[in-house]
Amino acid sequence: MNIGEAQKKIIRISRYLYNKSNKNFIARSPQTYFALWGKTIGFERIKYKLHGLSHLIPYFLIIFKDIFSISLLSDFKIYKNNRLKKIKYKNLIVSNANFSDFNTNGSYTDRYFRFNSKKHINNIYFLFYMSEILPNKIDKNIILLVRRQTKFQYNFFFLFKYILCKLIKSKFSVNFFLNSTSTYNRISEVVLSFLKKEVNLKKIHKIIVPYEGQIFQNQLFYYAKKINKNIINIGYEHSAPHTIPLNLMHSSLSPDILFVNGKSQIKFLNKFLAWPHKKLKLVPSARYPKNLDLGFENTIFLPYEIFNQEIIIKEFENLIINSPINTFNFLKIKSHPMAIDSKTQNLIKLKLENIIKRNKNRFDKKKVKNTAIFIGPTTGAIVALEKKIKVIHICFDPIFDSYSSALWPNLKVVPLSKNTFIYTVKKINTFIKFSKYKNCYERYYDI
Repeated sequence: MNIGEAQKKIIRISRYLYNKSNKNFIARSPQTYFALWGKTIGFERIKYKLHGLSHLIPYFLIIFKDIFSISLLSDFKIYKNNRLKKIKYKNLIVSNANFSDFNTNGSYTDRYFRFNSKKHINNIYFLFYMSEILPNKIDKNIILLVRRQTKFQYNFFFLFKYILCKLIKSKFSVNFFLNSTSTYNRISEVVLSFLKKEVNLKKIHKIIVPYEGQIFQNQLFYYAKKINKNIINIGYEHSAPHTIPLNLMHSSLSPDILFVNGKSQIKFLNKFLAWPHKKLKLVPSARYPKNLDLGFENTIFLPYEIFNQEIIIKEFENLIINSPINTFNFLKIKSHPMAIDSKTQNLIKLKLENIIKRNKNRFDKKKVKNTAIFIGPTTGAIVALEKKIKVIHICFDPIFDSYSSALWPNLKVVPLSKNTFIYTVKKINTFIKFSKYKNCYERYYDI
């Protein structure tokens, strides 16, 4: 079975599991949140269904690890401007933020929509805050949800109480427990709990989120409709597509409108993930303006999580050795900004640099053709292609990591080895329609 047919089989498996799921768990169960870019419960479940008993132990291990990680999510607080309640707001923006997203004047610039909070005073921003240091001040229409820093990283007493509560609520049903107990469920419960206290959804016209099909996003849409049936739930598919973006599976909890930046995504979502055409709206990318320099040229991009060091080293070395003299410009290596293990990233970086040093004759500073090499699960490869950069992709598991023309007909895929591929696009701007305007959000998203 070739990669394209295997990926179609994965989609059929995920659709079967999704449809088989109890309607009470649809779009809120970690068992049916199929995010294929990291070790998630849904991802491991698909591997188990695909590979059989050989993957049963990894499947249960990831469930155990995920439940254990709930101990990291015991305590949260709200950080906001005291003048918040004086604001008249129409739209709720739910996103995430870091310290670097705030200006000294207290305003917030959203990385996905590229708008500033001071220019949109009718919006109220509910932001999951990721940094340890808080901004000195924030705008009066901003609410930060912050995880408290505690003396001990893991709160085992909280974990025990949380599991006991879930077991009692489930009446000790294993199925109910596994479908309602995870870090994703915990985040969803925290977000909804604080949102109910801080935001009057009866006054909100629209909810807008950078949409990833996460449990808390779907639960927010569901709860909002119960409170206010006239509210419009809007999602923005802010990235280029993943190889098999099963996390975006359509359900009754999906947004009323999904903004999408490419015709290829619309075709995929409609054909494979059951999205009605009327819910999909093609708009230019707010995240990627046409003139944005992404710094992709002549760079090796390490993934969020290193699944197999040996594959990276072996595939990269073979790629360089088997290339003609002066094939590449000299390559810089970029660690993932939110890497799960920085020590491993640094070790891989050092090994790749040594391979480059040992094979200097394969590199030429005068080389005009720009190349980007991506490792593991990524959406950056598609962005680079749309920026007319040559793309090479090294995969841990090609069935899950690599793109195929069977799912993405506008891509031409040439295998260099079992784990390494070269991509080209047949027609430019079908995956990402770059925006020509600075006020892209106002022109296309603020409906």
